[in-house]
This record gives sequence, C-alpha cells and structure tokens, in this order.
Amino acid sequence: MNVFQQLYKSIYSPKDIATFRFQGIGKTIRYIFLLALISILPVALQFISFATSAIDNVRDSVESEFPPFTIENGSLSSDQAEPITLEKEGITIIFDSTGELKEEKLDANDDTIAFLEKSFVVINQGNVQSSSYSLFGDTALTKDGLIELLDSLIDMKWILLPVALFFLYLFTSGMTFLKITLFAIIGVTFANVLKRNVNYRQSFRMTAYSATVSTLFFTLMEMLQTYIPAAPILDWFVITVILYLVVKEIPQKRIRA
Repeated sequence: MNVFQQLYKSIYSPKDIATFRFQGIGKTIRYIFLLALISILPVALQFISFATSAIDNVRDSVESEFPPFTIENGSLSSDQAEPITLEKEGITIIFDSTGELKEEKLDANDDTIAFLEKSFVVINQGNVQSSSYSLFGDTALTKDGLIELLDSLIDMKWILLPVALFFLYLFTSGMTFLKITLFAIIGVTFANVLKRNVNYRQSFRMTAYSATVSTLFFTLMEMLQTYIPAAPILDWFVITVILYLVVKEIPQKRIRA
C-alpha cells in the first residue's frame, strides 16, 4: 500500500491505521513529510500570490506616488506632512514619516505594507511582521535607492520565493514531527489503560496516520479562508479521539493462566 492509499484509508478507517504499526519507520517518516507538505499548501499559495503582487505594487507606488524620502539612523524622514494610504489590488500600502501611525493601530485583517517612521510592517492573512530600518545599516537609503533594491528583488523573486518556502516546509515538518512525538506518548497511555500490547515505536507510527483527518480538515479550512475558533485545541482533540479509536482496534493482551 503506497502513501496515498494510506492517506485515503487514514481518513475513515482506524482499523487500517492500527495495522500500520508494523510497517517500517522510513515509510512513516515519508508520510509525515507528506502531511507537512499538505498542511503548508494554503500558506504557500497565499504567500506566492501576495509576494509577487506586493513587490510590483510597492515598486510602482514608491516610484510614482511616494514623496522623496530618506531612511537613515533607523528612521524614515520626508517633507510629507501627513500619511499616504493607497489601495493596490487588494493590498493597502502606507507611507508615514510623521510618526502619526503606529504599528498597533494597523488593521491586522487587511493585507498591508506600511512604511512607518521607525519600522517597516508587512501584514498578510493576519500575520504581522515588523522590521526595523536598522537592517539597512548606517548607509542612508533614498527613494531611488529603494527603487533599485525593489528592482533587484523583482529580478530574484523566483529564486527567493522557493528558498523561503523551503525553510517554511522544514519548519512545518519539524513541528509536525514534534507534535506526533508528543501524541505518541498519549497513544502508549491509551494502550496501557485499554490493555493493548503497543510500544512507543508502534504508537508513533499510528499517531502519524491518526493526524491525517485533522491535517486535511485544517488545510481545507485554510483554503476556504475560514476561521476556526480555538483551532489548536480542536486539532489536539481530533487526533486524540482518532488515536483512541485506533488503539481500541488492537487485540487485547493475552493473559496467561
């Protein structure tokens, strides 16, 4: 049975998941990497869409609608007396050298790129990333310099995007392995309570497949951009319930007379 057949079986059959406890650990590890890949698909697609359009829109806005400015000593300065707010293809672009707008006042629900007095802020899908201008070092950055920098990013985006997604995949895979490692302990606990003959390695294998339903569900919700209250708790609950059902499918220990 290949990993995709196992994926299908793991959606509805605790009995089949229970039989996977005897397979090689290498196959289980490949399956975990598959789950991690599935789970990042919505984020990857949103990131690619946002990054490709955002860089182009910011570049056009800086060139045609931003006033002359300088970024120096960790601060944005210009002669602009009030903030500038632009709407470009669903992205809000903000320029504010006055210090009037603060990061905490930005709407986290809007995709936003903001050049504030002391920091550069990117908001995408509710995730807020803030960077200090000190990353430019001691060199003053002007409007023309920023345009050149953005042109370089545009030229290199199809190299930078795969690298960024690769690191995202590695991080997600690591977190998935950690979650399954911890839940495998719960599987062993269930086995002891239910008097099933299951060791930790077998529990690890079963836990990996027990995470399938939760992974697919939350991936679909991300695709549909549907907010799930208390999502981590629901994720843990679903895995725990399925793992319990899987352990129940294992025959009880034989008691010697």
